[in-house]
Amino acid sequence: MVSLTEIRSRLQSAFTPSQADLIASLHVEMHDQLVTRNDFAELRGAVERLADSQQGLAAAQQRTEQRVEELAAAQQRTEQRVEELAVAQQRTEQRVEELTVAQQRTEQRVEELTHSMRRVEHVVTELTTTVNTLGHSMKDLAKQVGGLAATAGGNLEAYACERIPEVLGERFGFVLDSCGSESFVVDGKEFEFDAVLRGTIAGRPVVVLCEVKTNISESEVRGFLRAVDRVRSAILQASPGGQVQPLFFGYRAAVVTQRLITGNAAWLIFPRGLVAAA
Repeated sequence: MVSLTEIRSRLQSAFTPSQADLIASLHVEMHDQLVTRNDFAELRGAVERLADSQQGLAAAQQRTEQRVEELAAAQQRTEQRVEELAVAQQRTEQRVEELTVAQQRTEQRVEELTHSMRRVEHVVTELTTTVNTLGHSMKDLAKQVGGLAATAGGNLEAYACERIPEVLGERFGFVLDSCGSESFVVDGKEFEFDAVLRGTIAGRPVVVLCEVKTNISESEVRGFLRAVDRVRSAILQASPGGQVQPLFFGYRAAVVTQRLITGNAAWLIFPRGLVAAA
């Protein structure tokens, strides 16, 4: 170490003696307070270690800040998800409320339908009773109509037995011997006729087979003519040399029906007189 005297002599070239003494004294004091080389080396190592530690702390701080930033982002995503869930929960609650209201309306509608169904069942019961009553009434009416039809038919047949001989007598000189309903059995099958008139025309035996209907139809004409053909031979065997004549008596017959009758050599009489004859 440089001595105080040497330092003072060097400083006197630039400073006054008193200044050189002061500066030299301060220099010596400061030198005394300085660390040694080893101490400096240790201090330097400590500083380096401190720097390394500081650098590590800085890196850790950077990682911490990055982690904090990641956590902040995760927190933000969590908050966003929570907000989305809150919105979804709100929509769910709203949907539940709507379903509740719809359920209430459905229950009310079911209750209304139940009441309506009860009213319908009551009406059906009343209708069933009415239908049953009408059924019985219809049966009674059918019996009455059947009775009236039978009465009308019987009256028409009785009238035919009076009117037909008159018309045939006026037109052909028919002389009546008997008139009434008859049945003939041919090959084991029975054929019944509404009216059978037996008599003569110009002395020749004539058997008039009559079909008496209020309204004469084509199908009835064909069926009756077939029946006449079946019994004709049996009648002629009983009355040799006689004549079997089909005749229709009624109130109405369509033009085509009248043509069918005359086309098969049959007679047609309405109450007012002979309408058609072959």
